[in-house]
Amino acid sequence: MASKLRDYLSPTDLGLALLAILSVAILMMPKQWITREYQLPLSEFQTAVFSDAVIGGNSRATMLEKANAWECSLRAGFEDPFCSFQIALVGPDGKGLDLSIYESMTLNLRYEGSANGVRLYLRNRHPHYYVVGDLTTTKYNGAELDVDSLNRGAYTFRLKDFSVADWWITSKSIPMALSHPDFNDVLFIEIQTGSDVRSGEHRFELESISWSGPIVRQSTLYRALVVIWSAAIVLVLLIRVVTLNLQLQRHARYQSELQKINGLLNVKNRKFEELAKTDALTGVANRLGVREVLYRSLNDWRAKRTPLSLIMVDIDHFKTINDKHGHDMGDKVLQVVAETFTHSVRQTDLVARWGGEEFIVICPNTELLQAQSVAENLRGRLANTLVGGAVHITASFGVSTLSDNNLDELFRQADDALYQAKASGRNRVVSADATAPPKLANG
Repeated sequence: MASKLRDYLSPTDLGLALLAILSVAILMMPKQWITREYQLPLSEFQTAVFSDAVIGGNSRATMLEKANAWECSLRAGFEDPFCSFQIALVGPDGKGLDLSIYESMTLNLRYEGSANGVRLYLRNRHPHYYVVGDLTTTKYNGAELDVDSLNRGAYTFRLKDFSVADWWITSKSIPMALSHPDFNDVLFIEIQTGSDVRSGEHRFELESISWSGPIVRQSTLYRALVVIWSAAIVLVLLIRVVTLNLQLQRHARYQSELQKINGLLNVKNRKFEELAKTDALTGVANRLGVREVLYRSLNDWRAKRTPLSLIMVDIDHFKTINDKHGHDMGDKVLQVVAETFTHSVRQTDLVARWGGEEFIVICPNTELLQAQSVAENLRGRLANTLVGGAVHITASFGVSTLSDNNLDELFRQADDALYQAKASGRNRVVSADATAPPKLANG
């Protein structure tokens, strides 16, 4: 199944499909998978109780034997009597708790008394308003909690429902810009009797306090997905633009090479469909027939430096054979030469009639010395051939190998080597390096 998908889809399509699946999975992910939670270890922090008695009131606060349980006796005689349980959150490093990463708070608190509400403060420190040494300058982020909800069990509420106490804003002359809740450095948690406070006995028992919030906020997650998809779309467009440019460049190079090879072979484009790739007389390839082999071999040389060699052949004294024995015998000689070459070369070599009494052998993936051996083999076989019981055949061979990105130079070197072979007495093989002019010594 996977292999079939790869056949029908490009790597880009597969990447987009995987990104889509991942996006849906992220959006459908259960909330608890990306939620962080923190439960306050009450036993590790100092606690204390106090009442309005510290500022001249008559109320009394007392810790009970049970951990984190206290009792308040509110008494008349003070304008706003209160009783408070305080947890000091300052650690050894002098820092409080950073609760800004959480969204909700859960309080497990049991209350016995006549009040309808309990007040909760999260007192925060910030250099914009906190004065060192004056704890009353910690911001009083407060919330009034319903007693009935508290007594039903763990009560969860949102931190954004807290508000800063008006009396604190007024007494500390806090500007409006700083009058919103902060939770970045909470020094104290205070649980107090509520605003509808009544004289009498009030009993509290705190079991746990915890906070929870997303590891990654939903808005951040959505923005991240938008950014990722935007980047993916831009990347896909870039890939397609680059791919299209590469295809256009390859096509342009292909057309350019075809034009060069067509010019070399003297074949006009309008005649491609009319010309056969096989020489009618000899049955071997003609000039058009070597076109694709030359193009493929040239590309192999460019990509991997795969060697390409060329053997150019000219039948010795062919005009004399025609004049002495007639054109039929000349045609027979051409056919015998073509047949001998075809049966003597390697499977990877291509024999072609170049024109008149000239033949070429294209030798892909062949170094110069190997091509020279091929040519010597052809020369020897041809020298032992007798046509019509009367005509003895020999031929001259010029061998060259591609040394730079130029087919014209390959053919020129082979032609020069062939000329040298004929000038040296014919019936011989000459390689292009043997025809190169000597270099002058320096000095």
